[in-house]
Amino acid sequence: MARRVVKELLTERHQPRNPLERLVKHAALRESWTEQLRAVLPPAIAPHCSVANVKGGRLTIHVVDSSWATRLRFELPKVEPALRSLGDFADVTEIRIRSGAL
Repeated sequence: MARRVVKELLTERHQPRNPLERLVKHAALRESWTEQLRAVLPPAIAPHCSVANVKGGRLTIHVVDSSWATRLRFELPKVEPALRSLGDFADVTEIRIRSGAL
């Protein structure tokens, strides 16, 4: 039996093993990100927004329609500092807003 480094074992344990497991993990992350986003948004806007993805310094937010997207764009300058203070969004350098059905 070959010896394995503890770090390898720990890393392996947390990596998804198949595509379905990766999808479930990403869905859980999106739910967590959405909760964090909604916590810093104004209450009127929060229910209409969800996080689609955080990847490579880019946060993509889905909004139910273009009117809510416009309202979110006006609020972003106030919301960005609070959002970036959260660990999951600390590396975000770009925020994209997409409108359409969630």
